[in-house]
Formats: sequence, C-alpha cells, structure tokens
Amino acid sequence: MDTRILLVEDEEHLARGLRFNFESEGFLVEHVERGEAALERLLSPGGEPVDLVLLDIMLPSMSGFDVLRRLRERDCDVPVLMLTARNSEQDVVRGLDMGADDYLTKPFSLPVLQARARTLLRRAPRSGEAETATAAFEVGKVTVHPASFEFERDGQRLPLTAKELGLLQMLYVRRGSAVSRGEILQEVWDLHPETKTRVVDTFVRRLRKLIEPDPANPRYLLSVRSFGYRLVEV
Repeated sequence: MDTRILLVEDEEHLARGLRFNFESEGFLVEHVERGEAALERLLSPGGEPVDLVLLDIMLPSMSGFDVLRRLRERDCDVPVLMLTARNSEQDVVRGLDMGADDYLTKPFSLPVLQARARTLLRRAPRSGEAETATAAFEVGKVTVHPASFEFERDGQRLPLTAKELGLLQMLYVRRGSAVSRGEILQEVWDLHPETKTRVVDTFVRRLRKLIEPDPANPRYLLSVRSFGYRLVEV
C-alpha cells in the first residue's frame, strides 16, 4: 500500500516544492492550504487513510495548533510533524504537549525533513538488541508487533504510531523498573531531559487506551509519583 502524506501548508511555493520532492521519493501527497480542509479530510469517514501529516503552524483563520488540538480531541492519532517559523522553546513544547510527534523549524533542510518523516512513518531501532526491536511481545492481553507497527487485541490488529511504539518498547525493555520522564524524553523524543513538557504523560494516556482493560485504573502501565512510569507484567 502506498504511503500517503497530507501536507497542510499555505505557502504555495514551499508546498509545491515539498510535494514534488516527496512524490519523487515514492510517497502519495495530498495538499491543502487551510486547517479547516485538513480537519475535514482527516475526520471525515470513508476517505483513504493518511499515514503522516506535515502541519504548518501559521495558517490562515485556523492555526496548526488548533488543527492538532481538534485531531487529538477526536482521538485521531495520525502522526503529526509540525512545521514552524516560530522556534521558541515555548512553541515547541506547546506543540508536543498537544500531541505533535515531532517538529521542524523553518528554514529547514529538505533531507532532514524527509529523514524525520521516514522516522515517524517507520521508527528505526535505536538501542538494545536487534531482535528486541522487531520481536513481538505481550503486555497483558495485548500482543505488540514492532515489525508491522501494530498491536493485537481480541483477535484484531490495530496500528501504532512511531512514538507510541517507541515509548512502549522502551518501557517493555525496562519492565519492572521505574523510568523517569527525562529518560523517556531523551530516548524517544530526542529532547533534553529537563525540557518542561507533558508530552510523555499525553502519550502514556494514549497507550493506556490501547493496552489497558480499564484505562482509568491501569494494571500494566503504572505511574511513579513525581518521577515517571513503570511497565509491569501481571
């Protein structure tokens, strides 16, 4: 199946160049200029699934932040890479806290953008044994299949995003031990461990919806007060 990217960018010249280059790499690229059009495309039932969203922050009438917020409120977990000319730490943290998977500031290198996109589409192993990165593993009654970026629950296979898988793999490798938010930020998001952000907590909530029988009362992915999280085997 072809990989489909939704590009949300109102700068025509930039959008045309990005579309040409991603299509030259074999991707299918859809382009919209406004946030409202992006929401309609992503939230309307029956359309072809989108594998990655490249989302500009500075859009007319509805900002990229607003688009991202509405997507996550509707439990749309499509990977989102934010493109922004605003490179302050506050803007970066705001995007991550709202559920962005990655960000890149303008002007950016095209090869860097394509590499970031490929990473979100298919996360390369970062650490540990090679077999650990691809072998299936179980969390409670859920089986995780890293090679296909899927998890299996009640006989049904469902997709995992790159960051969801990266976080779950890290916690599984260190299961039984408490892992700090700072370690997770550094390993999964390539951020400084002291970055002030709630992105880890946001993604833990997403994972609990996937793996926990009762997400409000987790049995497997537990909080460690004022520190981080611990994955346990029950």
